[in-house]
Amino acid sequence: MVDLFIDRVLLKNNSERDELDTEREIVARLQNRILLLFFGCVVSRSCQLFAPKLSSFFKQLTDEAYVDRSAQLVLLYISMDQSEQQLSSFLQELPKKCLFLAFEDPFRRELEAMFNVEELPTVVVLRPDCSVLAANAVEEILRLGPDCYRNWQEAAELYRQELPDQR
Repeated sequence: MVDLFIDRVLLKNNSERDELDTEREIVARLQNRILLLFFGCVVSRSCQLFAPKLSSFFKQLTDEAYVDRSAQLVLLYISMDQSEQQLSSFLQELPKKCLFLAFEDPFRRELEAMFNVEELPTVVVLRPDCSVLAANAVEEILRLGPDCYRNWQEAAELYRQELPDQR
């Protein structure tokens, strides 16, 4: 998966919009992780309704307030918004740990075509090798919540070496 984003600039969803623009930074953030490509836009009512649920789903798997160890999961927002202002507005609904592509990056549309995105919202779930685990996991996320991550983890054969119990 890392290869798909080498030579790209990924932005962090923080106030400074920090860039991940070196191969080293991108590899460190994406390697050996399941990637959720969230295609959406602020003007879509369905996206507006889904965004808080996706945010909660992602936080429950990656925020230390909910879990002892963060899931090997990355959320990347692929904006289908019509303006930079719309993109900025929608990012406020997404977790701060989420990444996104800049509005002016033409790779957004390339990804849309590559993954045959025909409806919004769409969440494409990718294995670390960039093969597709789920073409659109929106319904799965809504139905199963964080439990669907375990299914993806098993399907991706992505297992973390667990530490022995330290009792």
